[in-house]
Amino acid sequence: MGDLDKDTRVEGGGGRYTATLSEDWRIWGPMGGYVASVALRAAAAEVSAGLRPASFSCQFFAPARFDVLDIAVRVRRASKRTAALTASIAQDGTAILDAQAWFAAEGDVVVHDHAPLHPHGHPDDHASISEYTAEETPFPFWYNFDGKPLGWIDDWEQYSGGPPEWAEWLRFVPTATFDDPVLEACRLLVMADLPSFPAATRAHPGRDRSWVAPNLDLAVQFHRLDDLGEWLLTMGTAPIADRGLVAFRSEVWTASERLVASGSGQLLARRV
Repeated sequence: MGDLDKDTRVEGGGGRYTATLSEDWRIWGPMGGYVASVALRAAAAEVSAGLRPASFSCQFFAPARFDVLDIAVRVRRASKRTAALTASIAQDGTAILDAQAWFAAEGDVVVHDHAPLHPHGHPDDHASISEYTAEETPFPFWYNFDGKPLGWIDDWEQYSGGPPEWAEWLRFVPTATFDDPVLEACRLLVMADLPSFPAATRAHPGRDRSWVAPNLDLAVQFHRLDDLGEWLLTMGTAPIADRGLVAFRSEVWTASERLVASGSGQLLARRV
């Protein structure tokens, strides 16, 4: 298994950083939210103390290799309350990702919460994935979590298709929570990206697995970063697929029924 802190760590300064991607985060190639987390950490290294991640968006240009990345960070705006930065990741001269990130100071100018509650209860209400299957996953990424899947499908060959929805309670291992709000935001970034392809596949019969859909982009808003707890519910839907594109929306919730992040993005479908 990987370690989110160690595996997203950046080195450098003055707007120039490097990082090394870990094979432990492989789904096809490096999982998109994981690569995005490296960009977020590089951006965070350039902001003033007291500013926390507020939102993050990025465009994926090419799949990265599990090797060294070069990251260039530029501050576009900075004040006492906010900072806006760009971060560009390249590998051997090939553009991998361009990102935009906002950071903001904490405040209580206006507070409300009218987010409709999800229907998936508490993590204690659900069985661990080990109670559904003993089969090992071919993707190392999934060993970074304890998982409690929702809507488990036993036989994909007989699955006839259904609503394009996917959800799972997940807890990072070996470290479930972090004191650093930037690392907590990285946790949410990975979670908000995760439902994209799994939700899309639920719309199609199990025998229709002749396509993949890597991310074109990803946008995440961080609503809360404190007291997230160990277990997080990641849930998403992919309601529209057309023109070779698949759109998705996602949410991340705590076990204490707080919506802590919202995400969206578009995938590019291709035949395999």
